[in-house]
Amino acid sequence: MTGAPKFTRARKSDDRLVFQFAGVGPEDMTVSVILPGDFPHEDLLVLGPVLEDAGVLTPGYVPPPIGLCHSEGFLYEQSVEHRETILLPDRNIVSRWARIAKGAPADDASRLAAGVLALAQCLEIKVEPSVAFHELASGQSNESANDEIAWFRAADNGVPRQWLDYALGRIATLPSALHPHALTNHDLAYPLRRWSRNYAVALKIGQLELDGLSPLHRMLGLLDWMEREFIVAGPAALMACLYFAPHSPPRKGLLKQLKSADRERALAGARNVAWDITYLSDFVRRVNEAEGKLIRYLFATMDKSLQLLAAGLFEYGGDGFRPDILQRDMARWWPAADAKAISARMDALFVIAAASVDSPRERRDGDFVTDAISRGEHSLRSFRP
Repeated sequence: MTGAPKFTRARKSDDRLVFQFAGVGPEDMTVSVILPGDFPHEDLLVLGPVLEDAGVLTPGYVPPPIGLCHSEGFLYEQSVEHRETILLPDRNIVSRWARIAKGAPADDASRLAAGVLALAQCLEIKVEPSVAFHELASGQSNESANDEIAWFRAADNGVPRQWLDYALGRIATLPSALHPHALTNHDLAYPLRRWSRNYAVALKIGQLELDGLSPLHRMLGLLDWMEREFIVAGPAALMACLYFAPHSPPRKGLLKQLKSADRERALAGARNVAWDITYLSDFVRRVNEAEGKLIRYLFATMDKSLQLLAAGLFEYGGDGFRPDILQRDMARWWPAADAKAISARMDALFVIAAASVDSPRERRDGDFVTDAISRGEHSLRSFRP
């Protein structure tokens, strides 16, 4: 809610559920939103705090005062402000939806994933899972991705009340048998341009880790490389702040098997990190492109590191880069002097990037990315544990 309207009450009237909002517009009108009487209002009041406590949803906008996952906030924005909300889930959430649709029994993670879909279904939030399917196709095959698309569509068109019951622990499996939609034949395995850039950065992060430098010099070395040889990649730089931090940052799972005797496992870990960065950069891109429009985006993940990074992207840079806020938060994982040096270097780098957005290097997307990937893969393959 962008103004000062307040939700006043929800009441049953015959076979309808009436929501009233007071103080709408300059005339302080009271606006009623009428929904069917079986709208699961009480269940959504239970589900909303569960999702908020888990941090599974990150908004690319300022949430309404009533709360991010409060149904009245979405109803007001849709019905009165005419806003559209689009959900961007990561692969783990989408894959859990598909497994639930196939009849998988419930566990804590699947109930949380089901809660995300139930919220979207009940509140007419559109779901855009394309990056998740590109990741699956890249890691497995087009056949696997197209099969999961068919099961995702079955889940997305399921009965909202059943997904709510599953999410809230009332049932162990969906009671209605779901069937996959018709198989498609999308080619989703080709490299996304954004992913290729992020893969190059992930390889560089791995190379700096293996070079044996101090954490501060690894981080500054990455930022120097971005300025001199690559492009400024904000989400990747923020992830590196966590990965290189010396004081127990939430970096579990980043660059798996970096020092494995099987060097192809190290490359596989870099590819996984590149997908994590791609979710974040795609989220930021969509939010930026929606500026001034009546479209809002929510990013959905159960990965704690991605939750932290997604929130940080808007806290530190939602309205211009804020090095003071970044420095404050980084002090949890970095010595104070290092946090100050890194935030100052990032501030200077983003100023340069903003001034050179139309430079030839920013416009090209061919050889310099390919060359960076080739050098990075060679460096990781050459390492001897």
